[in-house]
This record gives sequence, C-alpha cells and structure tokens, in this order.
Amino acid sequence: MKWQIPVAKPDIGNDEIEAVTEVLKSGWITQGENVLKFENKFSKFCMAKYGIATSSGTSALHAALAVCGVSKGDNVITTPLSCIASSNPILLQGALPIFIDTDKRTFNIDVDLIKSKITNKTKAILVVHLFGHPVDMDPLMELAEKYDLKVIEDAAQAMGAMYKGKRAGSIGHISCFSLYANKIITTGEGGMIVTKDSDLDKELRSIRNLGEDDKLNFCYPRLGYNYKMTDLQASIGLIQLSKIDRLIVKRRKNIIELNNELEGYAEIESLPLELDYAHNVYFSYYIQMRDPKLRNKMVQFLEKSGIETRPFFCLIPDQQPYRRMGYTATRFKNSLKSFENGFYISNSPSLTHEDKSYIINSIKKGLR
Repeated sequence: MKWQIPVAKPDIGNDEIEAVTEVLKSGWITQGENVLKFENKFSKFCMAKYGIATSSGTSALHAALAVCGVSKGDNVITTPLSCIASSNPILLQGALPIFIDTDKRTFNIDVDLIKSKITNKTKAILVVHLFGHPVDMDPLMELAEKYDLKVIEDAAQAMGAMYKGKRAGSIGHISCFSLYANKIITTGEGGMIVTKDSDLDKELRSIRNLGEDDKLNFCYPRLGYNYKMTDLQASIGLIQLSKIDRLIVKRRKNIIELNNELEGYAEIESLPLELDYAHNVYFSYYIQMRDPKLRNKMVQFLEKSGIETRPFFCLIPDQQPYRRMGYTATRFKNSLKSFENGFYISNSPSLTHEDKSYIINSIKKGLR
C-alpha cells in the first residue's frame, strides 16, 4: 500500500546520489577511505574518541557484547520493550537477557529496578534510548562501577540526543547506533560503534573483520565476523552527518506543533515528552491511548486515512524464541501497557505543514 504519510521517509537528495556515484566511479566500493572518514566524523559528533563502522546496528551490538567478554552462563540486564535486535545478540553470545520493566514516562528501562537483579552472573547492562529519549545514565553508571559491569548503550534511535550536556552514546563503555533507513541519519543499512577505550577499539576492528590481526593479513588471533561497512554506504553517511543538526531541529519542531494541538484529550494518556536531564531527538511521534480499544480504533482510522502506523514493540520475552526458553511478558506491567495501548506515526524531518495539519485533523476526527 502506498501511504499518504508513511511511518518513515529517509531524507535523501542529490548530494547523496552524487557521493555514491563518485564512489562507483572510483573503482573502490568496499571498506576504504570513506569508511575511515565517516568513523572519524561520527565519533567526533558523538563526543567519543573512536568509531567503528559496521554492517548494521545488530552486528554492532553483537560485536560490542563480544568485546565485553559476554559468554555462556553470563547474564545481561536489559529492557523488554525494544526491537528484538537489542536482545538477540545476547543469546547469540550464549548469555541470558535479564529483563527489567520500563519507566512509565520515557518507556526506557527503569533504572531504580536494576540493582535488585544484579547477581554474580551479571556481566553487563545493555540500555536502549527508546524513541530518542536518553536513559537516566548517572545512577546506572554508578551501579556499573560499584559492581564492575560493562554498560552498552543502544542508541539506534537516539543519535544526537543529549543527557546532561553529554551525547547519548558517549557515556557507557561502548555505544551502538543503527543507520537503517528509518533512523536519525541513514546509510541504507549500516551501524556504528563508538568508544573512548583504545583497547576496545582495536579489538572491535578485528572482530568486524573476521578476527584478523591488525598488522598481519590473513592471520586470525580471535573469532570474528564479516561486519564491515562499504564505502558506498559511508559516502551516504558522510552527507547525512553533515545535515544532522538540521534534521534534529525539524524533528523537534514537529513535536512542538503536534503536541500543542493534541494535548488535553482525555482519550490520550501520553504524548512525546522530554525530562529535565534530556535533549530528545524524537525518533517518532508516539501516542499512548487510555486503553487497547481506543488504540485499535485510532490505528484503524488513521490507516484508512492513509497514515501509516506502527505498534510499540511487541515485548521481547513474548516473542517465540524467548517463550520457548521459558520467558514470559506478563510481569512487565508498564511495558505491557505501553505495547497494548501505544502506537507511533511518522516524525520525519520531511513532514510539511500540510502533512502535520492532516495528521492533527485525522487524529482529532479519530477521537470523536
């Protein structure tokens, strides 16, 4: 179906097309100079020292868990309300995710509940900055230091977000970004890892290249994967990165306009927000209704009106691979409520004034 307002639309123009064309003409299309430039500029933007480009956000998380030493028998504390890609790499390392319920306001992991789940098997904490709003990182990092745990930030939806003046992705030991087509910036498919640790940087570069030694070709001192990015993708990323500030300003402006028109309706429980410590990049425009019936009614109306919607993520513990392992989602009350009552629509920087007016009027009609 061709939507009048799709849930995501990448901001791709002639500059990106010309950049890709230049790479094609150069004769070097795999990992090369463009990737290196992209890594350097990306890490600088994120207030980190090193950037390691990868084939996807998922492969970035997998590599990050590997260099943190997560392995069979370990536990990794994380959120149940996220894309399954944030948890699957934990299983791929032979470890077990320990899910913790979410905060009602931000839908991020409830940091106050983490301490009670730390055991001698806990190896790391993997937090997700959902919908572009940062997790409350200071108390989390204090816990990590106290119990000698690694912190991995999944900032797939939060590139450019800020926590107390620091970039999301600059606070944990390792941070991972997705550059998929619907993210803050895109390379089509792709990911990035950032860190301030030179040893982690060196090991991550090896792992993404089949475990190859950094000085000896075709010598492999460790197990690795083919998680490399191409110069074709990086050429797009460099142009996208040059536009990121403008793209974020547009996303934030959209939220102000939409919230001003939609706040105060009894049927709506929550709209996008920003806590005092945060600078939100608003990955999407989410709406949490008062109950599932209202949610379903609104979703059906919007889709009939040509506005594409997405539900909040189906809880990871309720996905089939996890249910077969004995996981269940019923005890994560806040997360379950968000899934049952919530949905999101586009907050694309390309939304026009007419698009936003159409969205507002359609939602108001759906509330009647």
